[in-house]
Amino acid sequence: MSPALRRFLLIALIALIQFQILSYGKPPKKNETEGLVYATFPGQPNPSKPLLELLVRQARWDNGDIGNGNEQRLKLQFDKVDDLAAPKGTVPRYRVFAIGAPENKVYAWRVWRSGEEPKAEPGDLYVNGRGLLMTRRPLPAEEYSLRAPGAEFTIAPEADSAVPVRYDISSLDDQLALAGTLVPQPVAAEDHGCRLEVRVAQPNAAVVLFVADGFPSESKIPLVLESEGQTLNMTMITDSAGHAIVAGFPSVAGKAQGNLKATAEGPDCLPLVTLPWGAAVHSTQKAP
Repeated sequence: MSPALRRFLLIALIALIQFQILSYGKPPKKNETEGLVYATFPGQPNPSKPLLELLVRQARWDNGDIGNGNEQRLKLQFDKVDDLAAPKGTVPRYRVFAIGAPENKVYAWRVWRSGEEPKAEPGDLYVNGRGLLMTRRPLPAEEYSLRAPGAEFTIAPEADSAVPVRYDISSLDDQLALAGTLVPQPVAAEDHGCRLEVRVAQPNAAVVLFVADGFPSESKIPLVLESEGQTLNMTMITDSAGHAIVAGFPSVAGKAQGNLKATAEGPDCLPLVTLPWGAAVHSTQKAP
């Protein structure tokens, strides 16, 4: 081998090593769209605009930041009643509250199923003075009751682990709408008052939402993601209530499935959640 060729090969080898070092040290892609922070691991494609728009819509729904006339960001609340027998075990049943919703209106119930637009369910709904949803107008004795046997509106959604089910009510006069998100089988961790939850945002957990609560208000909270040997650092910025939502893409190069770990660091807390991702790991959201 001639000296010139050896020199050329040596230079090429050095250049290749430098390129690999730069590639491994390349910071993860971090982005924000319409107020929603999201991140992907290095080497993964950019998410499509329609997908990002869907994630923003999910996050706003979960935050109660939707609906006509809902300046107070009222949310539906769910109170477990009991468990119902189902073919594969039991299904939790919930009564629903719309605390703060006017009593003098008639409401329609809508369900947002995966891959569809929100659809109204048949039947009119009403609320009493405590916000309890009822299938008829409350009787005088039920006006401020938290229970109304035989007249309560209840739901029994079926969903896989970490899969949210989204609902809303809208007044028939179109003056008010408010939403709520229920996760029948949540994947969450609490530590010294801080709570971190992960929710499936796309089938197979191809995208997830991280929901933080109980952290210091208006603070930057470090969120560390680990997926099949790769690490990704994000920042969650909490609102005045110590709440934040960000989106993450668990996929890493060369892997079809794996486990995603997420740790949020507060001043005195360190909640950790783990969720498997990939083909055949999660099914799509089931109809409630």
